[in-house]
Amino acid sequence: MKPRSRESNVLDRWDSYVYESHSKETIINWALRMKLFRFFRAYGGHANDGDSVDVAIRYADSEDLISIFERIGIRYNRFTTKPEQAVPGTSYTGDEFSRFPRLIPGTRWIEQPCHTVLFGEEVFIWCDLGGIKISIGTGRYNVVEDDILVAERLEKRLMPLKLSYIDPPCRTRHYICPQYYPDLYDRMNGN
Repeated sequence: MKPRSRESNVLDRWDSYVYESHSKETIINWALRMKLFRFFRAYGGHANDGDSVDVAIRYADSEDLISIFERIGIRYNRFTTKPEQAVPGTSYTGDEFSRFPRLIPGTRWIEQPCHTVLFGEEVFIWCDLGGIKISIGTGRYNVVEDDILVAERLEKRLMPLKLSYIDPPCRTRHYICPQYYPDLYDRMNGN
């Protein structure tokens, strides 16, 4: 019997991790059903994150960001003057730190939406420079079928808006998407 290569062992470990919480068949089923959202397998370990279902929308500048928020019905808070922010290197209690508004980078004081409602569905929204990431499945460590149903309902509302999407939402193989799993998507499409 030929010994397994190091690369083969690494891939086996990766597959074991990706399909640890859900079977490969379940992940494929979810991937087939979602057009915009992508299943994200948590980094795990010390990151203390959880799996999620995400989509990212590209924006050009603050005015474009506001326009997208208005089109998708997201309430936002824009400060007229820069609010006080935490000073790097300074210690704060949890209560003190929570009083500082979390601002979207590169904007003139637009606050992060965070936990909010999008088309009647609870989501978590976080913006970075040029991208609005919408996440489903917050509050739990595992994605469940109900999260996929939420993604499908949101896609029906988002797709007609013809927004510019970032796919995958972040460049990492933790997203089940055509860029990182082309063979999986070829099989799904009958190729």
